[in-house]
Amino acid sequence: MGVNRLAQESSLYLRQHRDNPVDWYPWGEEAFTAARVQDRPVLLSVGYSTCHWCHVMAHESFSDPEVAELQNRLFVSIKVDREERPGVDRVYMEALLALTGSGGWPMTVFLLPDGRPYFAGTYFPPRDRGGLPAFRRVLVAAAAAYRDRRSDLEATSQELARALAASGVGERGVIPSRDDLALASARVLGGWDLEHGGLRGSPKFPQAPLLEFLQARAALRGHRESGRAVGLTLRRMAEGGIHDQLDGGFHRYSVDGRWGVPHFEKMLYDQAQLIPLYLHHWQLQRDEGALAVAVQTAEFVVTRLGLPEGGFAAGLDADSAGREGLTYLWSREQLERAGGEGWREFWRLEPYARVDGDFVPQAALPWGSLPPEAAEVRSSLLAARAERPQPQRDDKVVVAWNAQAASALAELGLLLSEERFLIPALRCALLLHRSARDSEGGLTHVLYGSSSRLPATLEDRAALGLCGLWMHELTGEGVWVERALELAESAERLHRDGGGLWHETAAGADPLLPARPTVVDDGATRSGISQMVSLCWRLWQLTGEGSWSERAEAAAARLGRAATGRPLAFGGLLADLEVMDVGATQLAITAAPGAHLPLLRRARSHFLPALVVAVGSGSESDPPLAAGRSAPDGIPTAHVCRDFVCRMPTTLAEDMEEQLSAAGAAGGTGG
Repeated sequence: MGVNRLAQESSLYLRQHRDNPVDWYPWGEEAFTAARVQDRPVLLSVGYSTCHWCHVMAHESFSDPEVAELQNRLFVSIKVDREERPGVDRVYMEALLALTGSGGWPMTVFLLPDGRPYFAGTYFPPRDRGGLPAFRRVLVAAAAAYRDRRSDLEATSQELARALAASGVGERGVIPSRDDLALASARVLGGWDLEHGGLRGSPKFPQAPLLEFLQARAALRGHRESGRAVGLTLRRMAEGGIHDQLDGGFHRYSVDGRWGVPHFEKMLYDQAQLIPLYLHHWQLQRDEGALAVAVQTAEFVVTRLGLPEGGFAAGLDADSAGREGLTYLWSREQLERAGGEGWREFWRLEPYARVDGDFVPQAALPWGSLPPEAAEVRSSLLAARAERPQPQRDDKVVVAWNAQAASALAELGLLLSEERFLIPALRCALLLHRSARDSEGGLTHVLYGSSSRLPATLEDRAALGLCGLWMHELTGEGVWVERALELAESAERLHRDGGGLWHETAAGADPLLPARPTVVDDGATRSGISQMVSLCWRLWQLTGEGSWSERAEAAAARLGRAATGRPLAFGGLLADLEVMDVGATQLAITAAPGAHLPLLRRARSHFLPALVVAVGSGSESDPPLAAGRSAPDGIPTAHVCRDFVCRMPTTLAEDMEEQLSAAGAAGGTGG
């Protein structure tokens, strides 16, 4: 049949299926109209470009002419990139979880012509295997159910639609107390792997929001057990196979319980969250290994994911030339040919980190302790690796992930005075504010080159707002705070649900969905809601406008019981709750444009999760926290405040540090 309808799509994932014999439709009214006119059910297939098992199912089933003929005859088939349309993914993932109790990708959902789901699964093999039915049998059964048991399916889909429309988080409660947060951390630590870090068992995910919660407790409460859990996890990850020992960057997760064998895709959002976690661990413990990993990961983001226009690519594929991990796997003989005997001093091969006879190298020395002579061996190994097939890069610019990456690079670059990180951070933030806007001034979710499309999610608006606060610190320009306020106000206008929370999609963004998703849990990344809580709370500190505090507290109260009862799913929000409980330390720096950086760098040399910074230069756009304050004789001046009550201004960095320490201690430790 030649190429199908996906040939002209912007999404790399959709274009990867352009040559399938399946008569694919992209998500849209055309597909659902065809389903209604032909009286056929819809087969919805959801995945993403770097997903290994998505590629496997495409090769085994979607590329098979006999399977495609059956699929084309019985269904209208829709292919969706979950990273391009997260609202679609979320709604039908909730249906999959309700129907089967588990989820994942590729996701396969069967819908009535009006979009309501009636059956769902994930990967289906070409033949019955491992307890899974063959995809052909699934197709025949799903079509027969639609043909012969329509009334039963209507009842099932109606019940599912009602469940999808409900938020599932209960009524408004109270903001968790300090004791509630301590109990939540005890529940998390009760399941911690004390040998390898992370949660016990396999597979092991970085779970950055959960680590952020424990790290906040270590910083704000002096809670040593939380700090040890984070440090152990970061160290074991850095020394294991999940960390690319040669080129930097972290793979998505480890299939074993020892961080040894990764699932090989590398995602921007993982790097964006891990950079600050390693940086903050260095700030807390002055462990040089943690700083080395933060820098190496940032270098990977800039050099391997950086795009000419200024943003960062979404990720690198798990597969190369049709084999998962081909680029990263080594035999002993290959290592010796490429690196001589020297490789054994720096990297090791473990039996548990073996895939089809080849190995994923592990660190042989503690993190951060590679001597200078390792660089030559690494260079030789990388040169040999460059001769292999390389993973495909998905160059779409996801606004939320790019905003998080820009924030991470800004924080690291600021602390180290490194322009190689500061300049890409600022270029990325400028790109998002310049190009991720539609013709009516609204924000879009994803950029392809210079073109933008698809409405922004709550996560996009919140992450870009928080990024704006970092750009304000970096540049001293008040316009970045104004932009953050605009994003928060648009989130209020377009996403507010009426019950103290925010929907993930904007009102009217996708009328084809059977429900409007509300994402409350922190999964691979912080949810849009937890990022909005953080943004609103910080805007309150910067502006003194109490309505922002009320919004943050309303969401915290609505989700508080769920967060402390199921802390593994709410790490990011729990980190926010720790900060809100301790209370903010406010720092206003008044200086001529650009002259604020030495004081700011000194203030940020310690990890202070509850520190909110405003910079003023006498401009009309200065944020209210800094407005009207002076810099005597033009000397950069620090004003340290707590609960909007300020200490004596100082021009001395040492005095500022003492005041910050005293103001932070006022929040209490314990817990």
